[in-house]
Amino acid sequence: MSSTTALSGPVPLSRVWAKGTVVAEDLTGEDLSDVLQLHTDASAWWVLPRDPDYGAAELRDVAHALDLDDLAVRDLLATDRRAKFEALGTARLVVTNLVTHDPVACALTVHPISIIATDRVLICLVGDVDGFQPARLLLQKAELLAEGGVEVGLQLLITAVINTYESAVQWLEDAADALSEVLFEERPLDRSEQLDAFRLRSALSQLRRVTEPMRAVMTDLLDNPPPAPKGTKGAKSTRVVRRWGMIAEQHTRVAAAADALREVMASVFDTSLALADVRMNTIMKKLTAWAGIIAVPTLITGFAGMNVAFPLDGTVAGFWVVLALMVVAAVVLYAGFRRRDWI
Repeated sequence: MSSTTALSGPVPLSRVWAKGTVVAEDLTGEDLSDVLQLHTDASAWWVLPRDPDYGAAELRDVAHALDLDDLAVRDLLATDRRAKFEALGTARLVVTNLVTHDPVACALTVHPISIIATDRVLICLVGDVDGFQPARLLLQKAELLAEGGVEVGLQLLITAVINTYESAVQWLEDAADALSEVLFEERPLDRSEQLDAFRLRSALSQLRRVTEPMRAVMTDLLDNPPPAPKGTKGAKSTRVVRRWGMIAEQHTRVAAAADALREVMASVFDTSLALADVRMNTIMKKLTAWAGIIAVPTLITGFAGMNVAFPLDGTVAGFWVVLALMVVAAVVLYAGFRRRDWI
């Protein structure tokens, strides 16, 4: 069951395999169940569309076959962005979310995904999401699935979900660095950059609301490993647990990076506001300095223009004296403000 063969032609929405050999593809519902009953050593994965009609109906049929109650079905079909792990009988349920981001619009979108994993079947309920194709992913990793079975498929899906977090974090880090470079130019953010910063901050808040609950899910997955199949060697079970540990570590790094970005974005806003205050103070100092320079010559001309007699009034010498006083006063004030870096 090579990955090259799996990728040729249309991507099936389900596959049944046994001992590295493909038994059937694109089966649904009872047909898939019949094949699994016929081949007792076979395993299968099935990707269901997340819609209120076909996908929900098929999921309810699966839940009935696995003895899952209405509460479990409601959790699997929920759209409230919850993250949850639950073990019910032979089935393990994972309800979580993946994310996609739009760098142009500075927006992040959350997409719910639900997974049911038993000892022989892996069912994934997810909507049509650009860049996230679980069926294609499982086909590409056919050799790993042949070796590790359903549990490896579950690990692949969880890893793919965490990879979407990692991609979003990388985008947010790059965007935050771009805003920081603007601040290094010693100017505050302009209107469009401020809007982008607010959008990035909103996207980061959405990401953190997704990554934080996922911490508990990863802990539950680590604490509730699948029962080892009969005949399975201990080393193989140990590898599965180690893989879960590595996946949990990856999520911890991503979640920590998202938390750190919160401080970075706050620093960007604070620095921009501080630079705006500094620029405003500089402008006010310049306005004050020029107002003082203009006020003194105005005072002199106003005094000389009073309709009263004073020395040198009406003479050429008086004109030159008043002019000299105006020029000297303006130059002295300019030099004083310049020395104090007000101009």
